[in-house]
Amino acid sequence: MERRVSILVLVYTVLVVLSVTSLYVLGEKRADLYVSLNILAYYVSYAVMRPTYTSKYVRALNITLFIVFAVIVAFRVYEVLTS
Repeated sequence: MERRVSILVLVYTVLVVLSVTSLYVLGEKRADLYVSLNILAYYVSYAVMRPTYTSKYVRALNITLFIVFAVIVAFRVYEVLTS
């Protein structure tokens, strides 16, 4: 169990470093893009290294992150449709 969580943290860290570095090199300034890519990195690492035990706090975190991601995507879609 502890090993899977350590690998999950390692995979998440690598994904975040790669995404933040590439966005910085591209000159991206929007904070919502950084947040949404961090959330996606969390979900990808969680799906790859799915821990066998999840607590109610992890479930609450997953729900909260999903809501934040949905709000960001909805706002971007709204901006595209109104421009």
